[in-house]
Amino acid sequence: MTQPHVSFPLVSALHHHIKKNPTSFHVPGHKNGAIIPPGLEAFKCVLPFDLTELEGLDDLHHPTGPIKEAQQLTATFYDAAESFFLVGGSTAGNLAMVYALCQPGDVVFVQRNSHKSILHAVELAGVHAVYLESEIDQETGLAIGISESSLLTALARYPEATALIMTYPNYYGVCLPSNGLIQTAKGAGLKVLVDEAHGAHFVLGEPFPESLLSAGADAVVQSAHKTLPALTMGSYLHLNHQLREDEVQAMKRALSIFQSSSPSYLIMASLDAARGYLETYTKDLLTKTLQSIQNFKAGIDAIEQLDVIEWSRTGYQYDPLKVTIRTACTLNGYQLSEMFHKAGIDVELADEHHVLLVFGLVPFTTGEACLTKLKELVSNVPLKPTPINQKNHRNDKRAPIEYEKHIHTKKTDRVAFWEAEGRIAAEEVTPYPPGIPLVYPGQRIEKDTLLHIKQLNQAGARFQGEDVVEIGICVVEDLEDT
Repeated sequence: MTQPHVSFPLVSALHHHIKKNPTSFHVPGHKNGAIIPPGLEAFKCVLPFDLTELEGLDDLHHPTGPIKEAQQLTATFYDAAESFFLVGGSTAGNLAMVYALCQPGDVVFVQRNSHKSILHAVELAGVHAVYLESEIDQETGLAIGISESSLLTALARYPEATALIMTYPNYYGVCLPSNGLIQTAKGAGLKVLVDEAHGAHFVLGEPFPESLLSAGADAVVQSAHKTLPALTMGSYLHLNHQLREDEVQAMKRALSIFQSSSPSYLIMASLDAARGYLETYTKDLLTKTLQSIQNFKAGIDAIEQLDVIEWSRTGYQYDPLKVTIRTACTLNGYQLSEMFHKAGIDVELADEHHVLLVFGLVPFTTGEACLTKLKELVSNVPLKPTPINQKNHRNDKRAPIEYEKHIHTKKTDRVAFWEAEGRIAAEEVTPYPPGIPLVYPGQRIEKDTLLHIKQLNQAGARFQGEDVVEIGICVVEDLEDT
């Protein structure tokens, strides 16, 4: 069967420029790959594509040529009014999305288990956040997503709210059916802004969950690099058709603020190519890909010390490219991750009880030897049921919070870890991955939260920033309790 013709305008423009073999009197300093530092010899064939805003190569911040065309093709493919290339990851898109579409002083609903970039966006936009708890899966204790009933309760209490900022799916690729939620939010006059970092491939349709762009969300950010063949930090920001022209212009200005003035042409070209890859992706290839994942899951599930979570039995929507494995032995999730690494498998994420594998959109043809090695490594580990403490995943702070912008004008103090109970936090405490803060500035720190942090620290979790268990937590000294 003949493949349909697919255009790659930015990739083609780069090839055309390189074929002319021009002499570089411009940045970057490697001079089209003429200067290669020791150890980077393998980059020789890539560096000529690492160009700048030259004649014929367009400008991300004022596109009129191949970048404009590539973004338009992306918008058409995703059925968006406009799509923008992001070279700073979904972080840049989240910052721009909230900054552009929320006004200072607005009350906005924010999903509590949001990525830290959403919380930073809330701070920069100067809005008041009302945090909405996610539904918790009974089997795993993982936060899944916001329910429609949770939103209705929040609307009754805060009818002045202007936006709903949500994460879909969660890091594990799992989500609640959200069409009703979106319609309820839109019916209440809310802007719906979605961090869909893990859903750039949902445009392919079943068996993947529906993208919330097609469900009516106003703006959606996707990390193309997470599941598509795009370079790290390559992401998309899509705008829906109902946004006003002034809102679109506000978004463009926000992107000019939060994106580099020297965007990577390698990243942008990979975004152009990733869209083309999806356009030519066939049902047959998808079928083979999913079957290969099923085969690998069966191999994992045959190991007595491991359990594969079958999300299909839960009623949630889920991404079949993500495989969650729960420890059924005395190893915790972080220790299990080390065993996978010793067996030659690098996992995406570990938590207290699970490891997460992320597959790509291509049949998985290796791994049998790794599974054999993994089985050898864990075969003598004693079996043990995994207790799930759901309380560790909850935070009941729901009132509007004056965010970091205001907190950091207050006098702060670093207190011993256990002395932080009852105090107002002035810093984030964030395990990474997944990058979801357990403590955020403005939050009253509860004993359960401290216990959870201590538990994660002892289990081997990695935290970004200071070791708060060792040196203490930065708290606000003179903020009045209300």
